[in-house]
Amino acid sequence: MPRPRLPYTRREKSRHGKYVWYFRKDDGPRVRLRGDFMSPTWKEDYDRALSGQVVAPQQKQAKGTLRWLVERYLDSAPFLTLAPSTQRMRANVLKSIVKTGGDARLGELTRQTMAAGRDRRGKTPFAAITFLKTMSQLFDWAIDAGYMTHNPAKDVKRPNAKTEGFTPWTDDHILAYCQHYPVGTRERLAMDLMLFTGLARSDAIAVGRQHVREGVIEYRRTKTAAPIYIAILPPLQASIDATPTGDMAFLVTSRGEPWGSAASFGNTFSDWCRAAGLPVRAHGLRKRIATIMAEGGGTQSQLKAYFGWSSDSMAAHYTKRADARAMAIAASKGLNVNSLSPHLDFRPPHLIIK
Repeated sequence: MPRPRLPYTRREKSRHGKYVWYFRKDDGPRVRLRGDFMSPTWKEDYDRALSGQVVAPQQKQAKGTLRWLVERYLDSAPFLTLAPSTQRMRANVLKSIVKTGGDARLGELTRQTMAAGRDRRGKTPFAAITFLKTMSQLFDWAIDAGYMTHNPAKDVKRPNAKTEGFTPWTDDHILAYCQHYPVGTRERLAMDLMLFTGLARSDAIAVGRQHVREGVIEYRRTKTAAPIYIAILPPLQASIDATPTGDMAFLVTSRGEPWGSAASFGNTFSDWCRAAGLPVRAHGLRKRIATIMAEGGGTQSQLKAYFGWSSDSMAAHYTKRADARAMAIAASKGLNVNSLSPHLDFRPPHLIIK
């Protein structure tokens, strides 16, 4: 089935036999749209033309430069099959890099060049890590496409960014939220849906009754397409039954419409948390659930299946922490046998007769 053509666009065949796209609204100017249909570059030009802004002129990129490579990557099938949120994030990072280093020749990009880029972002270690990850992904694709023979970002040491990320919810946070938003409100359903399923924001706003079979949510994650199977627990079912929902999604806006994006839902949910006096956000609920499951004896394979994770690294983060906590608690209990005495008995523990 052909993809729908956007308003005011027209596809034409050039004298060189290549199909190109143009935009023209009424009697306005005829504007050439760069890139392939619906690629990030094409969509950017279309949005600018539709809003009356000047579209960047078609420019020939010098072959073999970083800018030239990025242009081809953004129009490639591997990039266009990524989740929309991943596409936006990666494209923004690459466009920022191209602004300052786009004229660099591919042959000039070395491990030392990548290390220098990391060091320029030294004050913001997460930006440095994102830079290295994005460049490594770009170069891996370039090798497969035959544009490069090695990955200069590979094995470049990443900075150690110490942080716990989003604040995980505690039992007190959950109780306070429930007291502020009773069952039957969309605010409560939003929390219940994420709390009792572990769904990410992008999945929580997409799940609906069509995904439920015999009391189990059967769904493919938006980001990875990994299948997940989650039993609907009684508290969640009660919350769904008591709350107005949409036809195709349980969670809807105040206008009864599906959420436009995970980001807009996340921002609104953060506002609800602040209104309840809580310093937490949506993603912290996933961390809370993963912690509970790991401390309850959940294995890496079980956590991967439940959350739809494709690698062991994320599951291992929680299971290792749970194992360390359990071992530390067990070790601390040993202190009860021969603990430091409040009676100031300084004899070695093995000489104390009980």
